[in-house]
Amino acid sequence: MSQPLHNSLRLRLIVGSALGVILAVLLAGLFIGYLYRSHTTDRFQTELDHHLGELVALIDFDPQGRPVVRQPLSDPQFNVGRSGLYWQVDGPRGSALSPSLADGLRLIPAADEAWHRGRAGAEEEVLQRSARVLRDGQPLTVTIASAQHLLEEQVDHFRFDLTLSMTVVGLLLLGGAALLVRFGLTPVRRLGEEVDRLRNGEIERLDPHVPAEFEPVVTRFNALLEGQAQLIARARTESGNLAHNLRTPLALITAEAEQLENAGQTQSAAFLLERCRMMQRQIDYHLARAAAAGTRGAGTRTAVAPLLVRIVEAMQRLHADRGIRVVIDLPDGLRLPCDSGDLAEILSNLIDNAFKWARSTITVAGGDDRITISDDGPGIPAAQRALVTNIGIRLDPATPGTGLGLAATADLLRFYDATLTLDDAPHGGLSVTVRF
Repeated sequence: MSQPLHNSLRLRLIVGSALGVILAVLLAGLFIGYLYRSHTTDRFQTELDHHLGELVALIDFDPQGRPVVRQPLSDPQFNVGRSGLYWQVDGPRGSALSPSLADGLRLIPAADEAWHRGRAGAEEEVLQRSARVLRDGQPLTVTIASAQHLLEEQVDHFRFDLTLSMTVVGLLLLGGAALLVRFGLTPVRRLGEEVDRLRNGEIERLDPHVPAEFEPVVTRFNALLEGQAQLIARARTESGNLAHNLRTPLALITAEAEQLENAGQTQSAAFLLERCRMMQRQIDYHLARAAAAGTRGAGTRTAVAPLLVRIVEAMQRLHADRGIRVVIDLPDGLRLPCDSGDLAEILSNLIDNAFKWARSTITVAGGDDRITISDDGPGIPAAQRALVTNIGIRLDPATPGTGLGLAATADLLRFYDATLTLDDAPHGGLSVTVRF
């Protein structure tokens, strides 16, 4: 089941990086735009100051004493009507206007010599500066101006280019951040792969050579595995001791029962011997459960083919008089997540059961953590399949056996969270599938 998105470390890092990149790009764009506007405004003002000095030098007077400018300024835009570059000279006897101040446009001189925003007529906003000079005894007010839209157009063009550039830079940074997150989370991915290998039994401990941030986790996890291994070893030792302690007095009771039988007390002896055999089966069964509980979670996988071949050869010798043919169809390198001893017991029980009931052929197939054993015997009716996994239940008392095979196998598989499924075989008989 997938984790919620808010629990994803990768998503958190990517979203955080994306927000950081977007914020940084926006702030950088605003700052660069501000710097460009400031620089462009300064450049406009510097150029206009140059033209203002040029204009003052070119001022002359006509015979009536009115100011005139007979030579054009260096920028030809002052001579083009409504070009956006304007000058105006105001004196007590009249005014001189640039040819660009056409259609009745006039500049309103400022009260001081600072830069101001003014108007050329009622429509056009301008950036202007006025200077007071004295020429031939006449006080003159010289005004130079540039239409505000000329400045705004340059700034807007730059903003458009800046937006495209910052978008590209932002996308590159987002891609770089995503790659950085992927690279930064590589140790996490490798740690997950190590855990999978540990679970599959390929390794016994996690690799301690990890980044410093993960070292405490890996060290404690390995210590936990070591403690678990010690507990398992202790449990197996105690299971062995328990088996020895139980089997010794049971052997004595069995010997006493045999002596009773030899003494002619056959009824009592048969009763005791049957109870001893039942106790022995129960001891073997519960010890197998204890062993399986100890091995569960150890992270081991067992190669199936070599183990299966040995079991089949042993069963064919045991049932040599039956002439049963065994067909093995397993993928190369099939390994099941089960302890070798437990897997040997599981396969032995299932194959032995198949040999008892098969008429001529047994088929063993597997793959994807499963193995299926089919025979061409009489099979088991669907209504009775649930019964055969109960301890001691035998559908045919005439067939040799203890009634523990499928029951012990099913119970053993529960400790591996595995399942035992009984079904009809393709060619008749019973098909038993173990899925881990």
